[in-house]
Amino acid sequence: MSETLTPKFLTKQLAEKAIHYFINGIFSANIPFKRKACCIVVLVPAMEVGHETTDMDYPNFPTKAHFLCEYQLLKDKWTGDYDQIARCKALQLWHGRNDDGTSIKPHLLFPNDTVYWGGVKRHGIVVACSGVQPWFDKMLSGMIADLLVGLAHNEWVTSKDAESKVDFLT
Repeated sequence: MSETLTPKFLTKQLAEKAIHYFINGIFSANIPFKRKACCIVVLVPAMEVGHETTDMDYPNFPTKAHFLCEYQLLKDKWTGDYDQIARCKALQLWHGRNDDGTSIKPHLLFPNDTVYWGGVKRHGIVVACSGVQPWFDKMLSGMIADLLVGLAHNEWVTSKDAESKVDFLT
């Protein structure tokens, strides 16, 4: 029997909190979005560790993408399958079939892949958004990824797991 291990400070609740904080602020700004309806997907790394796993396996524990959360905003106003597009963008980014740039890699498209871009892979995680223009999908994804990393770091620093406080200004 194996167990799936995920980053301890990147939880579903923290991702939902980061998205909620961000969406409430960004969509009240005067940014020229086509619409304020979208889907956001977050993937994090996970390791499968079983009873048969030994120290001899280190560092070769297999890792895979773990679906952390999906946030659907104003789904009743969607004009497309934003959830399917965001999931596909996330998988393309995770597997390196999209380079986090401003276009797709046509030679790496699989059947039923999306041809849309608009997400990021950074800090070891993937955030993909679909629903607004692709450049804003990418911007929203990047800002959410950075916010999520900041919130996770704050969770660590304020936890009993932190050996020493890293905020030298306090």
